[in-house]
Amino acid sequence: MLKQDVYILIADNNQPNIETIKSTLTHHNDIKYKFDIIRTGQDILEKADHIKYDLLLMNRALSDLNGIKVLDEITKRKLDLPVIMIVEDGEEELGVKAMDKGAYDYLTEDEIKTVSLSRAIRRALQRKKLEDDIKESIKKLEKLAIKDGLTGLYNHNHFKEILKSEYKKAKRNIQSLSCIMLDLDHFKSVNDTYGHQFGDHVLIKSSEIMKKLVRDTDFVARYGGEEFFIVLPNTNLEGSFILAERIRIAFEKNIFRKGEISAVVTVSLGISSTLDSNVTGDNDLISNADKALYRAKWRGRNNVCTFEETEFDEAVGIKEEEKKIKDFYIRLESINENIKETCIESAHNILLEMNSWWNNVKEHSVRVSNFAEKLTRELLMSDDEINVVKRAALLHDIGMIGVNSKILKKKDKLTDVEYSLIKRHANIGVKIIERTKLFHKELPIILHHHERFDGNGYPHKLKGDNIPYGARIMAIVEAYDVMRTDTLYRKASSSKEALAELKECAGKQFDPHMVDVFTKVVEKSK
Repeated sequence: MLKQDVYILIADNNQPNIETIKSTLTHHNDIKYKFDIIRTGQDILEKADHIKYDLLLMNRALSDLNGIKVLDEITKRKLDLPVIMIVEDGEEELGVKAMDKGAYDYLTEDEIKTVSLSRAIRRALQRKKLEDDIKESIKKLEKLAIKDGLTGLYNHNHFKEILKSEYKKAKRNIQSLSCIMLDLDHFKSVNDTYGHQFGDHVLIKSSEIMKKLVRDTDFVARYGGEEFFIVLPNTNLEGSFILAERIRIAFEKNIFRKGEISAVVTVSLGISSTLDSNVTGDNDLISNADKALYRAKWRGRNNVCTFEETEFDEAVGIKEEEKKIKDFYIRLESINENIKETCIESAHNILLEMNSWWNNVKEHSVRVSNFAEKLTRELLMSDDEINVVKRAALLHDIGMIGVNSKILKKKDKLTDVEYSLIKRHANIGVKIIERTKLFHKELPIILHHHERFDGNGYPHKLKGDNIPYGARIMAIVEAYDVMRTDTLYRKASSSKEALAELKECAGKQFDPHMVDVFTKVVEKSK
């Protein structure tokens, strides 16, 4: 067992005392004492300023300063040095006074000849370690109090304090202060498509991108969710715009990768400045940056906008134009819905021309879509959400076109290799469908409709609520239809049998709440 080295500074004019201390501490199995000897209070202060000692053993009477004055100086200079005071027999009151001044303990000259010396040193070392541990814990707690747990950036509350302080400083010193609010574009879709673990990965890497591009004097904070805020002291509007563009381009060129998943996520950025005409306090900087960010998103995202630009837009009557655009969008969306239906029907017709067996897949998809509509209505989803799930149901097996037809028609049990090929159909379907640019909301449902509630599904082993809501619906209604349909290798189950199987797998393969609701839906329709 290695001995612990303890470095002691002995401050004493009395040579016999010094020899006694050395002799008393010589024989210890677990501690190896090292000594440095000095004789004046001034030497103590000079030595402790430059050398790290574990303990100071100090006689209360030194040639230049008494021990109490030295203790005062140690405290004043924050030397963080444990002290044990040595006093003459009968001077215990001086020892108590020394402890009141910050000494860890005191010993009489008789006690330093006994085991009391080593005990006092051990107690002092243990106390010092405990104090150091507490200080370290406090530092960690302070860090947690101001930092975001996921990204390590400043959190929302501390950001508000920083902004308030920097705003006052900028006003006091007549300096510019600019702010950038940043939002990850379509981040909800990232979570829905790839799962929250990948979403967290994107947030962490996004913070790293920003930290690399800002100056040491700038402050980057996680404002909330996928929004970030950057405070730029002594920076004018031009400088903040240059930085914002650098950040935008960095995200545009970056590919977020984790395992087999990769994605590009762009950002929208809004800029505010103390030079903005309406700024009278730090909260105005937040409000202005938020308005500019909204305008950047309105322009189509992957864009930088300043508050100055929003003021100009409003001055030239952009609000009226916004209303026209909104009305146009509503009418266009109606046409878009018709286009989507036509596209789905055309896709099935093309697949039917390519493979005669596709008619069975189409009929299955239509039945799944009908079941999905009933379940989504019972779950009180909006009409838009219901239509997304219905369309996803009609498209969920499109990827089967990429699976060898011999495997799909095989009557015997599939081999592991054959099953792994079939499992690719979700990814294949997404790659085909995303090229149309029409079914952005449907893609997460199609990709994840074979995930399991217990996390043992595919393709990404998502678990519980991390599985997109629509994909959990799809898993139940598709499984029900498969069980209720004759296949090459088994007879169809009755409705009662199929529902019993769903209940048996609730909490493992399926969302248990959705299974309960679907059971009621089926029983109502009998």
